[in-house]
Amino acid sequence: MQGTRAPPSPSPFLAATARHGLVNPAHLDFLGEPIEVGGEPMALLHIYSEYPHYRWVDASGEGIAAVDDAARAAIVYLELHERTADPPALERARLLLNFVMHLQSDDGDYFNFVTDREGTINREGATSYEDWGWWAARGQWALARGVRAFQASDPAYAARLRERYLRGERALERAVEATGRYTELHGVRVPGWLLKGGSDLTSLALLGLAEFARVEPNPTTRRLGFALGQAVSEYRLGTPDEYPFGLRPSTSTSLAYWHGWGSHTVQGLAAAGEVFGRQDWIDAARREADLWFGRLLTGGMIREIGVIPRRYDQIAYAQSTVVLGYWNLYRATGDERYRKSAGLAAAWFFGDNPAGFAMYDAGTGRGYDGINGANEFRVNRNAGAESTIEALLALLAVVDDPVASRYLEAKTAEQRPAAVIEAEQATTVAGRPRYALQNGTGEAYFSGGRYEALSAGDEMRVPMDVPESGRYSLYVAHMRQAAGARDLNAEAIRAPPVMAIDGALEEWTAAPRILVDSSVNVLRGGSAWPGRDLASFEGAFMWDDLNLYVAATVRDPEHAQRNVGPGVWQGDALWLYLDTSGEGTRLAAKLTLAQTPSGPQAWNWVANAFQPGSTVGWRETRGGYTYEAAMSWESLARSPRPGSRLRFEMGMGFPGGFLDWTGTDPDTPGNLAPLLVVEKASARPGNAPEQPAGKPDSIALAIQLDGQRPVMVPELRSPDRDHLWLDRVGTEVMLARGAHEIRFAYAGTDPMGESVVDAFWLQPVVWRKVWRLADGGLVEMELDTRTGRLTLEDGDGG
Repeated sequence: MQGTRAPPSPSPFLAATARHGLVNPAHLDFLGEPIEVGGEPMALLHIYSEYPHYRWVDASGEGIAAVDDAARAAIVYLELHERTADPPALERARLLLNFVMHLQSDDGDYFNFVTDREGTINREGATSYEDWGWWAARGQWALARGVRAFQASDPAYAARLRERYLRGERALERAVEATGRYTELHGVRVPGWLLKGGSDLTSLALLGLAEFARVEPNPTTRRLGFALGQAVSEYRLGTPDEYPFGLRPSTSTSLAYWHGWGSHTVQGLAAAGEVFGRQDWIDAARREADLWFGRLLTGGMIREIGVIPRRYDQIAYAQSTVVLGYWNLYRATGDERYRKSAGLAAAWFFGDNPAGFAMYDAGTGRGYDGINGANEFRVNRNAGAESTIEALLALLAVVDDPVASRYLEAKTAEQRPAAVIEAEQATTVAGRPRYALQNGTGEAYFSGGRYEALSAGDEMRVPMDVPESGRYSLYVAHMRQAAGARDLNAEAIRAPPVMAIDGALEEWTAAPRILVDSSVNVLRGGSAWPGRDLASFEGAFMWDDLNLYVAATVRDPEHAQRNVGPGVWQGDALWLYLDTSGEGTRLAAKLTLAQTPSGPQAWNWVANAFQPGSTVGWRETRGGYTYEAAMSWESLARSPRPGSRLRFEMGMGFPGGFLDWTGTDPDTPGNLAPLLVVEKASARPGNAPEQPAGKPDSIALAIQLDGQRPVMVPELRSPDRDHLWLDRVGTEVMLARGAHEIRFAYAGTDPMGESVVDAFWLQPVVWRKVWRLADGGLVEMELDTRTGRLTLEDGDGG
């Protein structure tokens, strides 16, 4: 409740229950509700529980319970039963597993939500459609864990779980596409068979496969495990001192981005490597844990990075993946460092975090929902299902271990600092740098939602405070730019006096085409793209005083669309994004044009309604189909005039991917391409030649620290398109504590070029953190970025 002073941070070591000690399932028990569906007993798990009364709160618009939570809660109860032989825990797991099976479709995919206590399945929600994705992966992991738990006490029920697991595994096999095929992004080879392009989801699925193979080794599970494990293993970038520092990016559409929640890569590779006998996967998990988790432990947990770290908000689901990653590595290797590191990471739940607040209360069993700042008043004291479950999963791994549990009360005593210096904090020395607001690029984000753009003659300076004397490396977050960039300008010409919106496109012969038909247009799923003849289109725009017109000729031999309105995203549709201001700052409309069972429709995702003042036509053609639409300028809140500019994106999906005009994320307004309103075509957009390629230093940045010799950072280095990146500036430097200054200037040989600068990040060459334990002992961890060597030392010489 806003305006209410929060109670003091609860002690995590209150006596919880006689049965369970620190691992207290009381709040998880409270969130559960037994129901019966078609004569089958099962349980709902309510999703949210809000401070201060902690009553049930459902997910508005989605439902009252979800596989996402029920599956993970089932694993908690199964682990708890294995730990304590507690019969009620096993029965609660059974009820939740029944719920999971209720949400599995006949073909093995899963829905996510039910909308009522009768078990009515939400079949068309934004997070509850039939799919093999996050909720399916969690469901499969829970079913596999259930087979192991019930095979001795209830073989018949274990057989039922096994049958359902195998049904889901067959669906997974259908979902794993393009095994062994690669796509390329910014010159880096990326495995094309990551599930939905995510290393996070793929490693979660790997956990389920490893769990089942542990119980029932078989060729199919092994084959799938090998495919997914190899994809995750290969997708790691960077070195100890080069971005992204040895992590596995969360998505194949961005080499720069990682988020903490659901980052199961270390956990999954370690578990699967042990089960499937792949030492190379275990080694890969060790390398990521040392280089990336080592940074998180010594430098402090973050929410995400891409390319400057964002510290908040911090949540249990991010911290648990670190704890369980370390724990699985300990099980796979026997290395005591990982055993201790699991305990140190779990100390986050007991107050070793920026807020100094216990994010798990053993007295009530509540896991709190997040940390939004560096004091206890910035703690989200709601206690939803996910936060409670993830806290319990992490603690179940370590609380009974005599080594790991020693570190649960660790508190930070010393920490070598780093510093982020935003470019927008700089002052102008010369020229007129361009200050701009933009949240991100679709692949990465601008750290403060702002940047400075420098052209010829521009120079800026920014103060930098060094909090501790030592050796540091300076990095710059900036735009790596593409040589030979495509001309992305499009034109909307004046339409003929009479327009028949019927899909025939007879009036469109003079309209300039945009061609979306090559690999440069593929935003995601490059390895799955079937080629020009099976998934591509040509688009065009026209206008008159009343309407904006859009048309597209799509190459797709099989049109598939079973849904209407907001459900059309699950089938074939043409996606149109418009920024009618032309400034690239907001989406005025996000439209899907679709031929539905109810006829042609235009749905606006910004307004969450059918587009008013619109008419849509559709027609089947040889090898594909056409879309044609008229949208009133009044509905777009824009008045047309020759010479005015809008911004747009046009795209289509294909199985396993998406392609669009710019090849970038269309939900980021800054990525939208210019659309010029003209009387007659002045060029042929889409057929325009590429700009001539330049040398890497054609666009460059000169960076000077404390008046020393400037370091040149070439920026024309991307082989495909512009993207934010973090580059080191020169070599390591010795800096004294106190005030310093960074100067940066445009230094390219191209007088028309522009450098986009987001921020600077000053990092210690050797990251270091010291914890004080409850018994007074000290623990020190160091990560040397020159060698990648991680050390952990404490009173017992570990």
